[in-house]
Amino acid sequence: MTNSAPQTAAEDGLIHHIRQHAELSKTAYRVPADWSYPSSFHLLLALGRRFTPRPSPDDLIGMPDRLCYSNAARYALSHRDEGLVYAEGFALTHHEFDVSLPHAWVVRPDGTVLDPTWDDQPGRAYVGIAIADPQLWPVDGGGLLQDFDRTVPLLRGGFPRTALAELGRPLIEETVAAGTAPGDDL
Repeated sequence: MTNSAPQTAAEDGLIHHIRQHAELSKTAYRVPADWSYPSSFHLLLALGRRFTPRPSPDDLIGMPDRLCYSNAARYALSHRDEGLVYAEGFALTHHEFDVSLPHAWVVRPDGTVLDPTWDDQPGRAYVGIAIADPQLWPVDGGGLLQDFDRTVPLLRGGFPRTALAELGRPLIEETVAAGTAPGDDL
């Protein structure tokens, strides 16, 4: 699958969803001014990338539903020798109607998605952060951006410099090229 117009449109819709939540979170609560990010939505807009869905390999046996964080972390851990890394953010379901869900998946070295939870058919779009540091992978579940005890330190201080993998595509090519991060206007 190449980066076709429907794929890009689905990704753009997912990014729009994240932007809306970031905008709403600005008035929902206040965070200290010295925090790196006011919300996980802002973190995703600043550091997130687009990932291209690919069909799962035939030998992938689906992991338990609703356990995407531990499924992805464990799958990435057991396939590190293949260059797979854990990723987390939002995915757009593959069903007849669009549902944007907090989700975790695995990213291949070429930036494509391998989704051990949605093994029957990948989602239509994935926007998130690929984490290079396996010590951050939530093998016990909970997610980095969904579990309060894991999220707060990331919002407060950001990710360690070497924790992120440079995989996937920038959220918005022209703003990255111009030197501003997506979401700076939020």
